[in-house]
Amino acid sequence: MGINKKLLPIKTHYFLRYAGTAPLTLMLPLMVRQKGVSAQVLGVLWTVLPMVGLITNSISGTLADYLRAHRTVFLGSITALTMGISFIYWIPELSVAQVVPPHPTQNLTTLGNATSHLNLTAEVNHIKQSLKSSGSDDDYTFLIDQEMIVAEGQALPSNPKVLLGLEAAPQEDASFADLVYNPTFWLIFFSLMIEQMGISTCVTITDAVCFQILGSERHKFGQQRLWGTIGMGFTAICSGALVDLYSRGLPQKDYLPSVITSLVLMSLDFVVVARLKIPNTKGKRVRLGDVGSTLAQPETLVFLLTVFMMGVSLGMMWVFKLMLVEDVAMAWDPQFSALKILQGLNMAIENFGGEVPFLFLSGMIIQRLGPTSVLAISLATISLQMCLYSFVTNPWLFLPIEFLNGPTHSLFYTVMVSHASSIAPPGAQATVQSIVKSCFSLGSSTAGFLGGTLFHHLGGSRTFLAIGLFDIAYGIVFGLLHFLIWEFSSPKRILGDTGYVATSTVSSGHDDTTADQAPDPAREALYEDV
Repeated sequence: MGINKKLLPIKTHYFLRYAGTAPLTLMLPLMVRQKGVSAQVLGVLWTVLPMVGLITNSISGTLADYLRAHRTVFLGSITALTMGISFIYWIPELSVAQVVPPHPTQNLTTLGNATSHLNLTAEVNHIKQSLKSSGSDDDYTFLIDQEMIVAEGQALPSNPKVLLGLEAAPQEDASFADLVYNPTFWLIFFSLMIEQMGISTCVTITDAVCFQILGSERHKFGQQRLWGTIGMGFTAICSGALVDLYSRGLPQKDYLPSVITSLVLMSLDFVVVARLKIPNTKGKRVRLGDVGSTLAQPETLVFLLTVFMMGVSLGMMWVFKLMLVEDVAMAWDPQFSALKILQGLNMAIENFGGEVPFLFLSGMIIQRLGPTSVLAISLATISLQMCLYSFVTNPWLFLPIEFLNGPTHSLFYTVMVSHASSIAPPGAQATVQSIVKSCFSLGSSTAGFLGGTLFHHLGGSRTFLAIGLFDIAYGIVFGLLHFLIWEFSSPKRILGDTGYVATSTVSSGHDDTTADQAPDPAREALYEDV
């Protein structure tokens, strides 16, 4: 079988885009936490950022369809994405002095004269020398005059050695209210916002353009998208090893190798997209009335609700999973030296062992089982995956769980975008894709807030267990809703001026059309033989 040269450019784009950004986008929560942002504030950020993506998605998708400016939007999204993920590396860390404003302290001259101040300093130095020479762990609180040393409105530290300068004081995470007054925090936020605007638009436009290129061969979408997963897995392994190697002898991980790799690959991707042949849609201008009628159908509403719920679970996984891996690894062995290699292997197995096989087979699986059954499988496997994460105590045991990412993410993503494409009225590919992915972004936003709060109060393992149990509960609701649709809702005919048929009954796991409906060849091609 020869190579389809028409599909080669879109395959190349998927490979370069995911290879160029995945190592950094997947590590973004860790990079931001390394800058000095707590898990709770991280949750607030990942609540706001998907909302930014939701708004950007809605506007850019509709404009691309209405103005037929897919290439312009495409190139702009790649530029914004590259700028956002690369700039954040160069932002300095948040310092405690920047984050927490100093409390007013008592002036020692108000408690005594300069002579007593000098005497106190000499006495403290004498105590410190005595403690260092003795090495004793006795309680030395009685040696310290609380009124002379403790700042006004503060309590004496529980460990007097901290006050005497023999041990470093533990640093507390800064709250969001403290960070609001920090300019460095806003640099981090705006970099993340630009990255989110770029990646949300790029994903939507990429999939819409891919379906335009495929035409009636929509069932081949997974075979194009899998090249992105291959690129992501390849650079995940290499980037993790390079970061560990480059960071030897440094106090913390340095992501410079990932940044350089990203800049090179994204520059190549920009050239590929600039030369990509995008089919035009002459005479097919989007009609918002047709789009609204399509989205108002009961089975479509359940589909959008399921996309939202999967967005919550996958958003939790993407933002907090590597943080959980890091915390479990440090609890298992505080001197764990292969952390980035473990995280790189984690992403590699997730991609090559889970996503690639299921992306390749996704068209056939959707054809055989239907979109409803595939969504049910994804709900079941993500419930299992989240619960398994919660019981891991040895960090290496995360690796076999990643094989579940195939049915969890790959099957779900393929059925999400292919079903969105199949119900889209002519000329509204990017519009419907943006609406569906906005529901997903809204779920990811909810995951940021919910996950950050739960991670802070319950810890990582209990948080993932709670989300897993919640997914099980929604799986039951999903089945009941489709049973009710099957029992009480009949197929409805929604025709635009072009005679487009927008809906069919999908609750049985396959598409049933009534005798008087005009078939849509592009829709039927999704379920034809692969």
